Amino acid sequence: MSTPIERATPKTVNPAVGLRTRYSGVRGALILLGRAVVLFGLIVWAAGLYAKAAAIDRGIWPGNPARFARGLTRFSRAFVRTATRYRGGLIKIGQVASLRVDVMPEEITEELARLQDRVPPHPFEEIAAQLSHELGPAWRDRFDRFSTEPVASASLGQVHAVTAHDGRRLAVKILYPGVERSVAVDLAMVRFGLWLFNFVSPADLRQVYREVRDSLLGEMDYVREGQAAEEIAGNLARVDELEPHLRVPTIDWSTTTRRILTMEFIDGVKINDRDAVEKLGFDMEALVKWSTRAFLHMMFHDGFFHCDPHPGNLLVDRQGRVVIIDFGMNKRVDLEVLAALRDNVIATVTRDPELFADSLVQSEMVRPRDREAVRELALLSFDDRYYNLTPSELAQLDFAEYFQRIRGQMKRIPGFQLPDGIVMWSRALSLLYGLAVELAPGIRPLDIVGPFVLDFLRRDP
Repeated sequence: MSTPIERATPKTVNPAVGLRTRYSGVRGALILLGRAVVLFGLIVWAAGLYAKAAAIDRGIWPGNPARFARGLTRFSRAFVRTATRYRGGLIKIGQVASLRVDVMPEEITEELARLQDRVPPHPFEEIAAQLSHELGPAWRDRFDRFSTEPVASASLGQVHAVTAHDGRRLAVKILYPGVERSVAVDLAMVRFGLWLFNFVSPADLRQVYREVRDSLLGEMDYVREGQAAEEIAGNLARVDELEPHLRVPTIDWSTTTRRILTMEFIDGVKINDRDAVEKLGFDMEALVKWSTRAFLHMMFHDGFFHCDPHPGNLLVDRQGRVVIIDFGMNKRVDLEVLAALRDNVIATVTRDPELFADSLVQSEMVRPRDREAVRELALLSFDDRYYNLTPSELAQLDFAEYFQRIRGQMKRIPGFQLPDGIVMWSRALSLLYGLAVELAPGIRPLDIVGPFVLDFLRRDP
């Protein structure tokens, strides 16, 4: 329930002067310096682990594999503790890094995947200062009621419920004041660390940095998020089968800026709240099917998709429609990359080493000069499970497992690099499988995915 805006709010900030935050002034500079020092310590620790790994691989140091694995786990747990303490960009960096199983040890990616984006909210005084900075000192006059208690809070911002003057219920998402400064420090240290390791890594870590940077900066640009929500909503609305079962909040652009996102407030329950869904009288399996089909359509047909289909981003409204929220993590996969991916699967099914090598070069996973090495590797490593599949067997193809096997093979090729977008594409598929297993164990996820796979392989993206 909304509460009136308290008029005894802190002094407003003149946008022309700038917004003072916890990172402003000498004290703020010292806080950021301390953050950088802690991150530098983690980089030194990681460098030591990498040196040990290299020594073990070359037979210089007879290390104990189990003991070394425990060392990797200790390091990753220390990073998780640091990210949880400092919040901001570190949580997001850890989440994105956890996806790069092609360049990071499993012991690290498993721990980073546990990072949670739900953190305690910031004081409302800071939120009010940000609103004043973005919407002007008279920001209160833009709303009828503004709840000072957030309905959700995360590592980069928090959401408050609002009532507009015309009676509409809105949700206002506010970026934490000063978070850009802490993120700049985080990205600078990540860039330094990856630059350092790039000299000895077989993969090009500069692409990893660009992916981390673009993901993080994109999530702090609320205009971009609003545009993504509208584009995806428009794409889904054109699918007659899906449109009646889905809902995306509309964006109120009159009070949206790069740091403030105002959208329709939709009253609903989380899709994984089984008791609440059953009380509303809706079938869980049907809800999972419609949400899965929506994301698969984004990924296989549109090439522009919401990357984070976990239960926290899916609601069920009073009419039984699946509500998709939080479009900050989105990705566009080039049509050329999708075409190369299609050719790669077909080459594996038909055991065509020439097409297999060409597809990886086309997608820029490998360099043209490594084409012959890839072709020879394909001849040796084609998996019998993927050979000469029938249409019904193709429909059961598990792309998440397929990507994992391809990564394992290609690590033997110098400079192997997954193309931009494919990591997120694969992650979204894995989350969709997990969603079905958790909420609707009576259905087979591949039965839903199958038709999209067949259609994808039969056409040029």
